[in-house]
Amino acid sequence: MPQALRSPGTLVFATALALAGVVAGVSAPSRATGEEKKDDRKVHAAGGCTDTLAAPWRDVYRVAIAELEKNEWTIQRADTVQRRVVTKWKRMDHALAKFVFGDVQARCVVDVVPLDSGNTELTLRGGLVGPEDLDRTAAFGAARSAYGKAAARWMNRVRASLANELSAGTDPRGAR
Repeated sequence: MPQALRSPGTLVFATALALAGVVAGVSAPSRATGEEKKDDRKVHAAGGCTDTLAAPWRDVYRVAIAELEKNEWTIQRADTVQRRVVTKWKRMDHALAKFVFGDVQARCVVDVVPLDSGNTELTLRGGLVGPEDLDRTAAFGAARSAYGKAAARWMNRVRASLANELSAGTDPRGAR
């Protein structure tokens, strides 16, 4: 990694730019078909969670995908060159969320960054797509808070799965 991209300030700036790209540059899924297209809805940042894990990036990448799939997320794109995973939009079926927000869908974006120390930085970011004014509703803060807690639980499951593999002596690629 170039020296200029290693500084904490640059990393924060790059992360902010990436989030802006995910939030501003992603089309909302069609209500009828689930296909992505521009419509009257808006993508809202739901928050994020970052942690440094003591494992090589390839292991973290694989386990991150597995943990998303365990939570019924469908992977839309998994790019090992950019080390990014993007899920498909998923309709939020929670009764209270439907009542408060109407038709809302969510997606996750996972970034895996190898560090010089052999550790890996893992970031999970979420987006919600819904009405233009979704972020101005009284319940949006509670929704972001709930997402933050769910993201932290997901991060803990990734960490635990990696630790279980290490303690079991399992080769991360499935061989013994």
